[in-house]
Amino acid sequence: MEPATAQTNARALRNGHYEIITSAIVANLLIGPYLAGFLLYLGAGAGQIGFITALPLLMNAIIVIPSAFLMEKYTNRYKTVFITVLVYRLLFCAAGLIPFLVPADWRVGVFIVVFLLVCVAGSMSSAPFNTLLADMVPPSMRASYLGIRFSIMGAAGSITLLIAGWGLDRMSQKTGFAMLFAVAGVVSIINMIHIGRYPNIPYKPSDNGITLKYLLKPLRDKSFLASILFVSFWVMAQGSTVSMFSYAMIDIMHVRYEWVGISNTLLAAVSIIAYAVWGKLNTRWSNRKLLLWVFPLNAVSIMLWGIQAFLSVEAMLIVVYIFLGVSMAGFQLLVFNFIISDTPERERPMYFAVYATISGLFGFFGPVLGGLVFGWMDGAPLWMQEYGFFMGVGCVMLLASLTVSFRVFSEKE
Repeated sequence: MEPATAQTNARALRNGHYEIITSAIVANLLIGPYLAGFLLYLGAGAGQIGFITALPLLMNAIIVIPSAFLMEKYTNRYKTVFITVLVYRLLFCAAGLIPFLVPADWRVGVFIVVFLLVCVAGSMSSAPFNTLLADMVPPSMRASYLGIRFSIMGAAGSITLLIAGWGLDRMSQKTGFAMLFAVAGVVSIINMIHIGRYPNIPYKPSDNGITLKYLLKPLRDKSFLASILFVSFWVMAQGSTVSMFSYAMIDIMHVRYEWVGISNTLLAAVSIIAYAVWGKLNTRWSNRKLLLWVFPLNAVSIMLWGIQAFLSVEAMLIVVYIFLGVSMAGFQLLVFNFIISDTPERERPMYFAVYATISGLFGFFGPVLGGLVFGWMDGAPLWMQEYGFFMGVGCVMLLASLTVSFRVFSEKE
């Protein structure tokens, strides 16, 4: 284990930026907006796409608490992260072989099984990786570092989405998606090199040990529990809408892959600036106060999907994804920083695990609900399928952001 020095710490922080670049490329190729297109290519329907999109959150909810308990027994987070991320990368890249090796009738089912195992491996890495990252970054620079990290992630994602969308429109689906998974495989190898260069920081187990009291401590923290329940409701609402945007664009509105790429590139590009801005704001104001600004902005972003009633689809996508880039960047950064900064250090893995479990359970039902609603709306008027559902959910979110969120997140003296 390398001794901690200013030089090794600076090297670890730089490596964190390189790692997020390769992680972002793989994520945007395989889990980004083109996943819906790949699933449609495999023969999946709206309900199946909603279920598959929800699987990561469900697995996170089931796995993350056992993962946090495992950290108390096996404290080498470095090895846990490396092994689980390696399994995750290998299985997911192998899923690109399904159209070549599996009969058409079985393709969706086989993908669900493979993706389920991918989600288990990803969830096992969640708690050890995030706590390792929190320990690696000094508290005084955590907000600004995470802001820069998320900005770099957005830049890498935006370039990836634009190039991938341009390529998919100019190739057959079979060739296009094969190239997508092949590139993801090469970048995954580079990503594992960066994962391997993270420092092996010793983990100090909780004083409470692995007991029921250790598990229940976050649940007895009323302020934390109320905050997490509201965030979980928000994740569910987001999941029922944002996760179905790509499906609506591709299957209902018949938007070209190129515009799917352009809109999501715009989202990532705006996020680059937004992450940095939210990070700066977070050095002046608390996570709780800034979240009160983020919630209504996020709700309005979803409601703006309805402006296609009097604007072109392309103009609507530009407006929506600009607002979405600002609000989603703030939500992701501030919630993450809230979990790793506003919780007790010794109990942080279990606080994170409880958050991931509750938000995962709520979040699982979001895409599932969205997929089911789109299945039910198959014979409904076109405007309902294109933007009616999104606007309805957005209105409920806006109402909650202007009422309930102030009771939950307002800071008391």
